[in-house]
Amino acid sequence: MKTMVSFLLGALALTACMSRPPEEIRVSGNRIFMPISINGEPAEALMDSGAEMTLVDAAFADRLDLAGAGTDQAKGTGATEVEVQFAQGVSLEAAGNRMDDQAIAILDLEDIANRVVGEPVTVIMGRELFDAGRYYLDIEAGRFHQVPDDFQPRGMLVNLSDANGIKQMPVSFNGAAPVQADFDLGNGSEILLSEEFARAAGLLTADRILGIKQGGGLGGPVERTLVRIDSLSIAGVEVHDLIAAVAPSADGADANVGVSVLRDFIMVIDFPGNRLWLEPRP
Repeated sequence: MKTMVSFLLGALALTACMSRPPEEIRVSGNRIFMPISINGEPAEALMDSGAEMTLVDAAFADRLDLAGAGTDQAKGTGATEVEVQFAQGVSLEAAGNRMDDQAIAILDLEDIANRVVGEPVTVIMGRELFDAGRYYLDIEAGRFHQVPDDFQPRGMLVNLSDANGIKQMPVSFNGAAPVQADFDLGNGSEILLSEEFARAAGLLTADRILGIKQGGGLGGPVERTLVRIDSLSIAGVEVHDLIAAVAPSADGADANVGVSVLRDFIMVIDFPGNRLWLEPRP
């Protein structure tokens, strides 16, 4: 899920090299949950490297006495914008990192919890966490922790770029030239494609269309067209027989790759260095 204000080895060797104790993450479907604290209060957050800032449910913010001030419009992958407030000077702690004096967005997350995630969501941890260090992530093993700058990752190095507040990586569909796709750990659905890109790539022909699906995150539901993808090339690995969802909006990147694909890799994520290492799981 992308948000913006108008505004997601060897065990012994890793244990020896990590700079922080490992965090146990909880994986539910293609959603990743992690333990955090807000102003010292423990909570569980939905991990979302594609969120420009951390989001806190309004009811939970009230319990924490987080005072919202000002209003703005937030736009996600849904059809409409939603109103948010902001709290300043908030302390966030996750994966051994303490991030003080943060600004967080306060809004009603009930629709996201019920319609998209399927369980309660009180916090969505945004990219502040990933901007604060280098992390090892193995979704299938439930492992997430910070690693030092001199840690030598395994896997293929992928250079990241920035666009519209989200990190992007090169991928290729059906053997065509690479395009920049959002790296989005908050995307728990299919690969997402813009309609403009899907049409130009010949992915909206009758022989590729599989049906219609209701999707959309923050901002309410949208109708998406499901299409068949023969192959996706990412970090030198080719994955076959995939399904992508085509969004009607022209906003956002050509493509968005989330947990459904990324869980097949062991990752070292370095947002400050604009680098990502992807090691295919055995």
